[in-house]
Amino acid sequence: MLEEEYVSDEEYPTYFMRLRGLRRSVAASLPLEHSMKILDIATGSAYFAMELARLDESLKITGVDISERSFETAQRNIGENDLEGRLEVTLMDASRLRFPPSSFDMAVNFLGLKDIYMTRGLGGLQRTFRGVGKVVKPSGHFSFVVMPPEEAETPAQRLEVDVFSHICGATWLSADGYLELLGDAGFSLVGRETFYTGMKLTPDQAKEEMRFACEEAPKIFGVKTVSFSEAWSLFGDEIEKERLGHYSRVVLMIAKKGKMPA
Repeated sequence: MLEEEYVSDEEYPTYFMRLRGLRRSVAASLPLEHSMKILDIATGSAYFAMELARLDESLKITGVDISERSFETAQRNIGENDLEGRLEVTLMDASRLRFPPSSFDMAVNFLGLKDIYMTRGLGGLQRTFRGVGKVVKPSGHFSFVVMPPEEAETPAQRLEVDVFSHICGATWLSADGYLELLGDAGFSLVGRETFYTGMKLTPDQAKEEMRFACEEAPKIFGVKTVSFSEAWSLFGDEIEKERLGHYSRVVLMIAKKGKMPA
């Protein structure tokens, strides 16, 4: 079994921004080519889009997100990192993409599909995949990072999946569930890779993450949540014992538009 480490209190405030190089490792594993046009759906604060932009200056990246707060943060991050002209973001519902057909060589998502599920449900996730299938060029790719619940290797990883699904509906599908969505959208899986940070949170850090989800998700995304006290009463004892995973294990799925030869 994976031996997980604790995120230190010193590292915790900026941990999500850095993730110990996880975004860069994932970006370096994508089937990138010179001058690609890439769509980053549910881009959030644009951390992954910025990693792509740093990896190859020829890439043209467009990020979309439904949250006005995330959009404003992404714009600020782009400006502070001098990435204007190579990376742009726009307010847009990923389940209602408004781009002409075949606008992009690749679509990507880094850990944001659970948020699309949270705000738009399974139907919205289906529309997102179908929309990506329309805006990606023939033979283009859709590459995304997820956390399939059935693949959790430690109790802390399983708790991470269960806790936030319960709090606000930020739900991960099974690997087969994502494969079904890909097939429905006209994609075939061509690559799969597992990445580890091997990190978990202390109980106090877990409380902070959970309280943020309970109190801020309604403001950021307009969704309903349970109270922190309810969430902690349900999961607190197990978190005290096992701790809470923090992007300890993630899976990159790379799909290509069109059916693969038999």
